[in-house]
Amino acid sequence: MKPYDHPLRQVLHEEVHSRPPVAQWPKERILSQAFLLDATSRQQQTDWIDRLTSAIKTKGSSSQDHFFRSIELSAAPQRIIIKWELHGEFATIAAIVQQSALVDAPLMLTRAVILERLNALLQSLDCLPIEDAGGQRIAALDIAFEDRPLYSDAEEVSAIFNGNTLIGSYIMGNRKAQLWTDLDMNEDGFISYYVPHHTLGSRQAGRVARRIAEAETYRMAAMLAFPVAKGLSLPLRNAESELAEMSKEIASLQTGAGTQLKKNGEFLAELSQLASKTEQWISEFGLRFTAAEAYSQLVNKNLAELKEEPMLGIQTLVEFMDRRFQPAMGTCLWTQRRLKELSDRVSRTTQTLRTRIEFVNEEQTQALLASMDKRAKLQLRMQETVDSLSVLVLTYYLVGLLFYIAKGGKEAGLPVYPEITAAIAAPIVAIAFFIISKRRQARNALNARAS
Repeated sequence: MKPYDHPLRQVLHEEVHSRPPVAQWPKERILSQAFLLDATSRQQQTDWIDRLTSAIKTKGSSSQDHFFRSIELSAAPQRIIIKWELHGEFATIAAIVQQSALVDAPLMLTRAVILERLNALLQSLDCLPIEDAGGQRIAALDIAFEDRPLYSDAEEVSAIFNGNTLIGSYIMGNRKAQLWTDLDMNEDGFISYYVPHHTLGSRQAGRVARRIAEAETYRMAAMLAFPVAKGLSLPLRNAESELAEMSKEIASLQTGAGTQLKKNGEFLAELSQLASKTEQWISEFGLRFTAAEAYSQLVNKNLAELKEEPMLGIQTLVEFMDRRFQPAMGTCLWTQRRLKELSDRVSRTTQTLRTRIEFVNEEQTQALLASMDKRAKLQLRMQETVDSLSVLVLTYYLVGLLFYIAKGGKEAGLPVYPEITAAIAAPIVAIAFFIISKRRQARNALNARAS
């Protein structure tokens, strides 16, 4: 690495070389098992592989230590290799065992001998058996490779699978290798695969083994979402019916304002409860459905890379998966889509209802403002009437006062006529008070507009 290299360049480059397949020798068996992990079992598996690595006194490269190990427990001609891979939510442990003779009996019987030998070897290294390394087993498969002439029909190879109905095909697009399986889970939990081939390269055989193992492991990991999808079917249907009925009632609600506001509040509470339930489902199961979609894509990728070619009258592995696996994944994807659409519909209905409530509130506010405006105008008219009456009252009292003053002056001998004085003063006083009243009203209106 040079000083001008990106600090992550080495790590990013090594990713293309991570998890390499192990080259397969003739007459070799791969017993691959996958275990679902939680935090505790993940640490348990890490401790197990560290203990095994220390016992063999071998270490992987620093870029592979944490996620990948390939450990040779026994050398050829009875080679045994343990390959351990840590993934996101599961780990796979594969035991690659070299055999001395061709398969001539059901794989389940010879597998028991291999497992017994393997467990004895692990015990001698003070390590637990693979099934006790930690986690819950989700997949287990036994792949037998043999360099031998190919079979012409399923009947010739059926004895290896206890006479079960077989799935088979030519693989790798060159008709020099075959894949046989019954996809039947045996009593020990393994599914048997048999790959006879003619001059298939060791590294090519290793890639075939990896594709078969990953297809089966990812298939089982993807299928974890299927029971969830089936369990959500009825609750989702009920929630969708409830939302449809609620939307219908909201659309048809045409009642008085008071009753309408109460109903809208009830609908809003019901929608909030339905939204909470939907989001709970999405939070609880959304990741499971997303993982199933990713796993199913990896299954399809690995099956496509096998490049199957059909044999007369025999169903291929891809055809079987199209008939069995893909419909299950379709159910999961459809359930995931239903959850998202239900959440969107609840959100849109809630927004529509909130808009309706805001509209009703706006109508009530407008009615209240109109009522206040009407009341203000009525109050203004009353004020004008009072002002007019006050002008008359003030004029009456002031003219009466002038009348008594003039009457007093007449008694004192002054040349004053009280009646004439009052008659002259009355219109003048009335006009004066009227002008003062109008000016006061104009000043009050100006102050009201200013405020």
